[in-house]
Amino acid sequence: MSAMLSTSTRAASGLRTGHTERACVPIMAVALPRKVMSARRVARTEKATLASMPVTADAVVAPPKIVHTITAEQYHDFLAEHSDKLVTMDFYAVWCGPCKMIAPELERMAAESDPSKLVFAKLDCGATNESKKLAMSLGIKALPTFHLYKNSKIVDTMTGAKVKSLADLINKHL
Repeated sequence: MSAMLSTSTRAASGLRTGHTERACVPIMAVALPRKVMSARRVARTEKATLASMPVTADAVVAPPKIVHTITAEQYHDFLAEHSDKLVTMDFYAVWCGPCKMIAPELERMAAESDPSKLVFAKLDCGATNESKKLAMSLGIKALPTFHLYKNSKIVDTMTGAKVKSLADLINKHL
């Protein structure tokens, strides 16, 4: 009976009776390299890389800051220095997800704007005790918060990481 049971069990599992049992090995897909490269791929590989370019004196000079990072101690001086322009101040924190999401958009907006009319700055609200005190005194309760200044005075505020709303607000005051 036990011989019949093991034979029927083998038959039910798909193994042939009378043969030795083999361990099942999963079939895996293997990626083989392509022999023919597409025209787009060839064009990309023929471009000069940064490592192959000669280093000149111009390449060593750091590009100017587009979005200024300031501290609480620099806050009032920065506003006074740029009082003739519209200053867009981003109050953020390094741990804030929405702040991280909008940061590249601020860089893009700053790169596309006229620096003689519009200046972008950001202040980390959690960096020091002074920055926390400044944020509290300015009524910042949510991050990111944007303040727009003209002549060192707040002309408008916005809370949240809404790029289009921020762009509309800036255009309203330019």
